[in-house]
Amino acid sequence: MAKFLFIYRESTESRGCAQPSPEEMQALQAAWYTWMQKFSSAILPGGDGLKDTGRVLKSGLVTDGPYVEAKEIIVSFGIVQADDYDAALAIARACPPGHTIEIRELAGYA
Repeated sequence: MAKFLFIYRESTESRGCAQPSPEEMQALQAAWYTWMQKFSSAILPGGDGLKDTGRVLKSGLVTDGPYVEAKEIIVSFGIVQADDYDAALAIARACPPGHTIEIRELAGYA
């Protein structure tokens, strides 16, 4: 079995839209819960949402991030265990809509 990093991205344009109603929020949470239950044997503990603020270290310099000019920001991540890339992709495709999901296989260095 291989491990895959799911990086959930959201459009910066959608972040400025109106907040969902409580009913819409409950429906979205229920969809995520159902997806996580369906793939509970594949989704490994440790993934989480990310706060809107952060720092970037590049060439010894620290700057605020994520950048305002970015078109997408990373909002969450998770680790999924699957037989191969196609199986990981099937899990990602079943995910509730609203995010772009980048799928990266972990190198598995010991």
